[in-house]
Parts: sequence; C-alpha cells; structure tokens
Amino acid sequence: MAIRKDANTLSAAERAEFVDAILTLKAEGIYDQFVLRHANAIMNAIHRCPAFLPWHRRFLFDLERELQRVSGNPNLGIPYWNWPSGGANAAMWNDDLLGGNGDAGGVVRTGPFRAGQWTVVNSSGSPAGPLMRAFGQNGFPTLPTQAEINQVMAVTPYDVPSWNMNSNPSFRNQLEGWIGPNLHNRGHVWVGGSMLPMTSPNDPVFFMHHCMVDKIWHEWQLRFPNQGYLPASGGPFGQNLTDPMDSTPSGQIGPRPIDVLDSTALGIVYDDAVVQPQPEIPLLIVGANPMQADIGAPGEVDVFRFEVPSFGPYTLFTTGSSDTFMTLFGPNDPNIEVTSNDDGGENLNSQIGRNLSAGTYYLRIRLFSPSATGNYAVAVRAEGNAPNPIPELVVDGASINAAIAAANESDLYRFTITTGGIYTIQTTGTTDTFMTLHGPNSQLPEIARNDDGGASFNARIRRQISPGEYFVRIRHFSPVGTGPYSIRITRG
Repeated sequence: MAIRKDANTLSAAERAEFVDAILTLKAEGIYDQFVLRHANAIMNAIHRCPAFLPWHRRFLFDLERELQRVSGNPNLGIPYWNWPSGGANAAMWNDDLLGGNGDAGGVVRTGPFRAGQWTVVNSSGSPAGPLMRAFGQNGFPTLPTQAEINQVMAVTPYDVPSWNMNSNPSFRNQLEGWIGPNLHNRGHVWVGGSMLPMTSPNDPVFFMHHCMVDKIWHEWQLRFPNQGYLPASGGPFGQNLTDPMDSTPSGQIGPRPIDVLDSTALGIVYDDAVVQPQPEIPLLIVGANPMQADIGAPGEVDVFRFEVPSFGPYTLFTTGSSDTFMTLFGPNDPNIEVTSNDDGGENLNSQIGRNLSAGTYYLRIRLFSPSATGNYAVAVRAEGNAPNPIPELVVDGASINAAIAAANESDLYRFTITTGGIYTIQTTGTTDTFMTLHGPNSQLPEIARNDDGGASFNARIRRQISPGEYFVRIRHFSPVGTGPYSIRITRG
C-alpha cells in the first residue's frame, strides 16, 4: 500500500526517506529510465488525450514500487504537491526535500538535487547539466487555487470527442489545462526550467505534481462513480478503455486504461481524499420562462436537466447576446449524446428542435469560444404539432426497412404483446446496430440491450416477454456511424 501525503506535512524522517530513495534510484540508473520513458513517449499519445490520466497514474505506480523496493518500506508513497499551499515559500522547497528556486541563471543550488549533486539527462540519456528552475517567470506567476480545483472537479463527463486538447466539456482536458483554469500545465510552467520539456521527470517535483493531478482524478472518480473513462471504444488507438497505452511496459499491472482506473485496487491511499457531493443539476420545466444563467469563467460548462413526459416534438433554445453552444444527452443517460447545435437560434444563440421520447434529458451549454464569458437564458418548450407516430412492429409481420442517417441518431419502434412468451427482435443488414428494449407500457425502464447478438454486426434480443406495449431503440454502435438496416420481431 502506498500512502501519499501532502509534501508540506512530511516529518523530517519521511523527507529523508523519500530523498534517500530517489537518490538511490538515480545511482542505480533506474530514475533516468523513468525520465526516458516519458521523454520518448509519443507526445499526443500521453498528453492532450484521454490516456493522459491513466498513463501517468501507471507511471507513478511503477516509480512508487521502485521507491518501496530500495527503501524497504512497502507503504512509502510519493508525496503530492498541494498547489494552493505549495508556493515558493512552502516547506516542500526546503533544503531537506526538494531544494528551492534556481539562481539568476536558473540553476538549482540548494537541496539534495542541487548542481554538482544531481545531473539531468536529455532524451538520449546523456548528461545535460544541472537541474533548472525559474518559479513564476514563464507567464504564470501563481499556482492553481482551491476554488479553481473545485471548478474543475464539477465538470463531467471524463472526456468527449475529438479526444484532444479541444475537447469540451471534458474533465480530463480541464485538469490537464488546455481549457478552463489551467491546473496541470500551469504547474509545469510555474516551476519552469527542467519542468518544461518532455524530460520534465528530471525534476523530482514532477512526480509530486502528478500525484496532485492523480489525487484530483481519484476524488473526481469518488464523486462521480457513474462517470466512467471515455472513450470505451471508437477513439484513436491507444486511447480506448482496453487499448495498450504508449510506452507502458508489461508489469505488475496491465498497460491499459482499464487496468488503472481503481486507485484502491492499486493500493494507493491519499491521506485526506475528500468525497465532495455531486452538484445539483438545475431542472428546466418544459414550457416555463427561460432560466437565467451565465458562463462566469473561461471553459466553464453549465448542465441542466429536463423531463419529457411523452413522445413528441420539443425545442431547446438559448436567448441573449452570448454565442452559446448546446449539446443534448439522453434519454436517461447523461453520457449518450443525441445532438448538438451552435447558431441554430436567433443571432448567435443555439437551438435544437426534434422529436424526443419520454425520459430524462441533459443539456450542456458552453460558449463557442473557450476563452469567453457571458450571460444567457435557456428554456425548453413542447411544440403544438402532432408528433410523428412511432413505427409499429407487428409480431411475425414484415420487416421495417430503416436507416441511421446521421451521427448520434437513434430510431424508436413499438410493438404490442398480447400473449406472454419468448420473442426475438433482431436487425439485419450491414450496419453495426445497437438495440435496447424498454417496457412494459413505458419507454423509461430498460429491460435488455444487445450489440452483436445477431448475424455479422446485427443486434438481437431473445427473451421471455409478458403482455403489454414495448419499445425498441436502435442506434449505430459508433456514435458517428450511419447506415441502413431492417428490423423485425418474431415469436420464439
């Protein structure tokens, strides 16, 4: 078990133990191997991507095991750099732990990693001079505050397409620092010097810094237990849940994101991990006056929910002078994207109009520019026109030919069972379909789902069904996939 503590709270004995273990690994050449593992990884395979957090969690795990080996202490953990209390005058920068800032030329001349005692290496592993630091001299004079950390902690989901530095809303991207208040990136830039290039693990504060990043992810996972790692599939290779990550060797645990999602299972304990309550999601009432809201900080994303009582046409819209961007998720799942819109409303406002089946929907609103702030109002209204009827499947009747014509589209069907028994609902064709079954007599409860239970990539559900009205929803397995299919229900 690795017990990770705030670096500023370590006792003198704990500081000495950590420093001695780092120096021993350096003398063995093991420490420099970690520098090279990071330096020679593909930049966009371990940064600016979903694997950023699991890759570095595994990286920390591996170093921690080496520290435990050389120290003989199975509970030795990497201390974390608590940014809000970790400025230039913090105890962690004293001579008995990290040493302090660089001199006028940036050279670190204090502490155990000072010039003459510690030599950094370049990406080839060759000696490259002393450790360098330049606190607050590279455009970021301050470190992240607790309020900024709390802001990022409220963001969901974990990540979204395009799975890179432009992903929004994205907890990973906000924590990494490409949007929002800039947490991880700011720490590197604030230290400066040796913490700036891909050889940044040359500075031992790198590992304390990433322990803080990992601690925030750990607490976010506890706060949102239903918000899993994304993408599960369909993303770039090396980023999906079960893909091997770049420059991650086989070891005590696997090299995939799925292998490192549970900190507790890895034996990692943070001394003061706090589970914050999930924020209340404001409820929009269909037909009510627009709700006033604002984007108060760059990169902020607002989330609303609303209830659709029955199938029909609905319009979601914003008003005001801000250039809003709207994304709709559901039904009954805040991670399944239905559609999005930029300027479908008046001026630069967003607007979505479409038929919605009964259920709970989630609306995420941000501003089109990641750096913008501003006020807006948001509302949902039901339209008076009669909705398109839900196509009816007839047991043992003809197939219905249909198509997923646009990304994130889903088709809804209904059928009635008069005599209980075993029934089979299946698709045919060349499209990779995904099917969910709901009922009886309601579109809300999901009673079955299937991906490739039929021929080729077709979905197929066969189960005992009691009398009543049921609903089948068909979508493409890939969120961006399209294609034709046929669907039929038979008895038996």
